[in-house]
Amino acid sequence: MYKLITILVAAIPVIVFLKTVLFGKSKVMREASAAFRKQVDYLFWGLMLLVSCALLYSIGTLIYSFWR
Repeated sequence: MYKLITILVAAIPVIVFLKTVLFGKSKVMREASAAFRKQVDYLFWGLMLLVSCALLYSIGTLIYSFWR
């Protein structure tokens, strides 16, 4: 029982922080989350570019090995 109470007491600041960050209505938080989403989009498209280049390279080497 004491462990459960301890975990709940330790989780309250985390829950309050996440509530403030995710559901806050301030302009600063909206701008920060928009910038963060933009950076995540750039990361996603960069990784997709790398994967597609690796896939094209492997398909190219496979076709080249059959052609020889």
